[in-house]
Amino acid sequence: MFMQNATDFRAAEKISLSLHGLNILPDFGASGLLAGSLVETERGWRPVETLARGACIATYDGGFCPVTRVERHHVWPAAGAEVIHVPGGALDNCSDFSLLPGQHLLVTSQVAEEVLDCAGALIPASALVGYRGITRQGLVRPAEVLSLRFAAEEVVYVNSGALIHCAADGPEATEARSAYFEVLDEARAQAMLALIAAGAMTSDGLVRAA
Repeated sequence: MFMQNATDFRAAEKISLSLHGLNILPDFGASGLLAGSLVETERGWRPVETLARGACIATYDGGFCPVTRVERHHVWPAAGAEVIHVPGGALDNCSDFSLLPGQHLLVTSQVAEEVLDCAGALIPASALVGYRGITRQGLVRPAEVLSLRFAAEEVVYVNSGALIHCAADGPEATEARSAYFEVLDEARAQAMLALIAAGAMTSDGLVRAA
């Protein structure tokens, strides 16, 4: 009565569902901190998910800057869904925390100064896999992901010592751009991390290794 041909079924198209910030098929190459990560506020260290617009956060340049926006979304386990797990101490962080693979971090070292002629470089979290015990881990339970935005791009401290890049608030700002730091793709980032791990300290050695 309601179907012209009840025996003719065609394969359904795959769709991406989003409801009230719930992403069934999320972009795991995007940026973000998982809930539970700690950031330093004027009132001490607080979980990132407790922050709201106007909270003042400690930044790399030593000042406290107000958050202009907190982006929130939830991700669910899916085939191939992974996060980057950073164990305590790997990046001078006091305890474990996790990032989305596309989140950029600031790495400072003599290697960056010698090879790139800058104090530090921004690298995607995915490039850290294998460095100081940092691993990819499958997402096994739903998680809230948060991104902090400021009036200008900032680098904030997470879990005491990790330096996390936050893009400026605005439609054209992206994690992969910076007005202040060199931004490395995954291959270049891994090459720099290999130099750091190898303990290359002389200019000649750095140039040859690069």
